[in-house]
Amino acid sequence: MKAVRCLAVLFAIALALCAPLSVRACPLCADAIANSNSANDADDVDQFPAAMNQSIYLMLGVPYTAFGVVGLMVYYGVRKNEEYRREQAGLNSALLRAHG
Repeated sequence: MKAVRCLAVLFAIALALCAPLSVRACPLCADAIANSNSANDADDVDQFPAAMNQSIYLMLGVPYTAFGVVGLMVYYGVRKNEEYRREQAGLNSALLRAHG
């Protein structure tokens, strides 16, 4: 079973390395660069991959940041709730000792 898996991985790597350049490019990048028709085609072609990378990083970073902020708020809320429960337990035991 491991031999079959190893052969499949090697085949996939070989297929990816032997593919022509147009197959390896993402469709959006390849179409946008080929269809650019502005006066500054060279500038557009040079800046487009960098712009795509920045937008991808933004799309990946925003959800992680949002989940991190929400997680931090939950953590602080749980910690504050634990402190409140400890205070209440201390007050309740003090009241029981005073009246009991």
